[in-house]
Amino acid sequence: MQRSEIKFHLHKLIERLQYKESLRLIPFLIASFVAAGVSILYTKIFFFAEELSLKVLHEFHWSISFFVTISTIFLSWYIPFRLAPQASGSGIPQMLIANELDPATDSKIIRSLIGIRVILTKILASIVCVLGGGAVGQEGPTLQIASGIFYRIGDLSTRWIQQVSTRSFILAGGASGLAAAFNTPLGGIAYALEELSKDYFNNFKTYVIWSVIVTGLLVQTVMGGYLYFGFPSIQSISVQSYVYIALLAIITGICGALFGRLLYQVTQLRKQIKNFRKLIAINLACGLLFWICIYFWNDHTVGGGKSLILNLMFKDAWASPSDMLARTVGPLLMSLAGVAGGLFAPTLAIGATMGSLFSDIAWTHNHHLLILCGMIGFLTGFMKTPFTAFILIFEMTDRHSSLFPMMLSAAIAASVSHMVSQHSFYDLVKEDFFHQKKSESPID
Repeated sequence: MQRSEIKFHLHKLIERLQYKESLRLIPFLIASFVAAGVSILYTKIFFFAEELSLKVLHEFHWSISFFVTISTIFLSWYIPFRLAPQASGSGIPQMLIANELDPATDSKIIRSLIGIRVILTKILASIVCVLGGGAVGQEGPTLQIASGIFYRIGDLSTRWIQQVSTRSFILAGGASGLAAAFNTPLGGIAYALEELSKDYFNNFKTYVIWSVIVTGLLVQTVMGGYLYFGFPSIQSISVQSYVYIALLAIITGICGALFGRLLYQVTQLRKQIKNFRKLIAINLACGLLFWICIYFWNDHTVGGGKSLILNLMFKDAWASPSDMLARTVGPLLMSLAGVAGGLFAPTLAIGATMGSLFSDIAWTHNHHLLILCGMIGFLTGFMKTPFTAFILIFEMTDRHSSLFPMMLSAAIAASVSHMVSQHSFYDLVKEDFFHQKKSESPID
């Protein structure tokens, strides 16, 4: 057989294989490996920077702490401002927007939202922010980073493998990012179902599931099969328990929705400011206020709030009104300053402090259970994703005995939050982007 005939038959074989699900799956698996590696490294550096910020705050002279906080918050805004504007903020709205764009006609916009330049800038700017104690998390950025990696690999793979859609890579990347950020594979799939894909999920569920499995497996292999929030002790659950759980769900669901609306108004206020000097002044003012907050008022405002949640659940600590207020003020200042960093963990921290404070005031019998339900209720009110919220907390704590209280919290919080706002913070930002895009488009 001649060489040309071998090439011909090999080409025909590849043409047949490229329509097989097994070959289509390869780019998703490659993207999963890369995303897992980047997520692990990013998470380790992020939490190391958070620990370092606390050391600077407590062990160094106040002038050093002041300089570090002011400068890092400034740089966390200025670096994206100059290099990649869409690297600022949480990262989840950018991913959701990219998910709804047409890869065939809007590839340039998608790259501006989750391109390689954007995710590299995001990694740098968010780590710089938390190095100064910024009240941001790494979960939102991880979703944007993972979706960007998946998109890039998916875009390259379409040159040699016929894929369903490049959009499926963005969706799988977002789900894998959530799974990697919280070590919650089921949470990643739930998020893909509830927030990212909705009706579109059936068309690519195989790719999402495999992407989440591979990313989650790699993360657990390197990081260990840990629970993000550990294994808190839960007291017996009685009929009376459900009364207080329902009351807490109403409060946290409403407060979560209100927080989302307030945060959106803050972003809109900042968006109206175009003058560069005014932006600098606002950023420096926010940095100053934040430093005063963490140095003189409450150092629980530092970082995403994971350490505070762990203290509440495992060190017999109880949240104070100061903790709840500080955890609320921190993300608002970060948003007004325009820094890069996530809102997922800070939102959970607010919910945890509300649950602890509610338990202290109303019912001390099951403190840890109310903390878990507080996180679920507030996250549900903020994101409008009850299924994802309860799956995340359930998977992060492995408390099967609390399954029904968690589900009840999510269901009630979802119902009451719609009375305050029909849309989540992320949906509002997404709709604002498309409204602006439509208004800037030329009229035929």
